[in-house]
Amino acid sequence: MKKDMIFFATDGKGLTSTSANHIANLAKEMISETDTVLEEMTLYSTTVSLIGGDKPNVLNRGANDSDVESTITLLRRVAEAKSLIAWLREAIKAKERLLQELTDETLEDYAKEAGIKLNEQPKLKDILTEDEYFASRSVDERCRYYSVETLAATLGKAIHPGGTFAEARKALQAKGKKPHDVEGTGRDTLIYTYTPTVSEKVVEDVYFRLQAEYRDAQSQVNSMKHDCRKAIEESAIAARTEYAKAMAEWNNERKLVEARHAEHIQIRSKELEALRIRIPQSLTEIYEHVSNLGKKRDNRSDKEA
Repeated sequence: MKKDMIFFATDGKGLTSTSANHIANLAKEMISETDTVLEEMTLYSTTVSLIGGDKPNVLNRGANDSDVESTITLLRRVAEAKSLIAWLREAIKAKERLLQELTDETLEDYAKEAGIKLNEQPKLKDILTEDEYFASRSVDERCRYYSVETLAATLGKAIHPGGTFAEARKALQAKGKKPHDVEGTGRDTLIYTYTPTVSEKVVEDVYFRLQAEYRDAQSQVNSMKHDCRKAIEESAIAARTEYAKAMAEWNNERKLVEARHAEHIQIRSKELEALRIRIPQSLTEIYEHVSNLGKKRDNRSDKEA
């Protein structure tokens, strides 16, 4: 940005981009006309005549000493005009670049330049997990949880359908209803007899005691897990409440900076539009020469009109 300001006047005097482009076009036309003069220059005259004719006809009149001497001036003027064009074109690009940089300026860019600290967008704090909850419990409480959880799982696996004790109980009940099985025929017939080795009452008593113990253990597990879920919900509510509050504050702060940024862009845009391209001292003479050529051309056009 600073390097581009070299093209612009500090006193408000100078050329607009439109005027600079006009002068550059005039300089380009002048160069073209001068190139034509130099290209068409010959250092000899050409005449033609008929044999026996009285007077030759001049086809081309060659340059004189003055014309040749002026070549140095013309070439220097072409070089100066090209320098003027380069300066004006670069100045126009610089102004466009400054305007584009302003358009592309982010809020972060503006804040850094203006010395404004932009706070980072708040993040939702981590919500308590089940592992973290139980890890925060006392040793005795954690040990109790793992014990009753293991007990409930072990008992449940044994007494639920498909479990070892449940299947043994089911088989005993089935054999009590059908104590004999026959396999084969004739002399090869085998008779299987099933005789209970335990009292069905004892089995039922143990089964229901296991069931009661399982329910008690599972109830304790459920109670502990309920406390865990409650703690997790409270953690989530607290985290989201804090996040919502932080986001509201962050948005309010950001809106204030955005308003200042918008105002900055508006003011800076007017300043850039008002910039005038300065003509360096070394290019003043060629600038005035080209400018006068333009005025003369405009005057001729007015007279012809």
